[in-house]
Amino acid sequence: MKMIWYRSHTLIGTVIIALIFGTTLTPKGWAMLAPAPTAAQTSPSHREADLQIIQKQLESKVLRQRLKEFGLNDKEINTRLSKLSDAELHQMASRVQTMNPAGDGGIIIAVLLIGILVLLFVYLLKRV
Repeated sequence: MKMIWYRSHTLIGTVIIALIFGTTLTPKGWAMLAPAPTAAQTSPSHREADLQIIQKQLESKVLRQRLKEFGLNDKEINTRLSKLSDAELHQMASRVQTMNPAGDGGIIIAVLLIGILVLLFVYLLKRV
């Protein structure tokens, strides 16, 4: 009986460690160099799309409050956005898209999944 108990705990420990390493290690990303767009390639439609992305992010109450703490009101924010060049506006919009203000929930989900699996293994071991 002790041998079965030892083997099952070893198996459970191995599965837990494999899941932890599998969910916490970041995958490697490979990219190719791409030519930067010239000013002739950026059209006003891109500027409008970038402005919409930034305006959507500015609708956040937390961000508005933070900007008000810096002494900026809505009118000043809009005038500063209109003064940005197309390249600066595009860079800002791309950074806004890559931001994740809510945090990464993948780790929390992985921990919960591991916890559920451990409870399932313990329950099944008690039944055997």
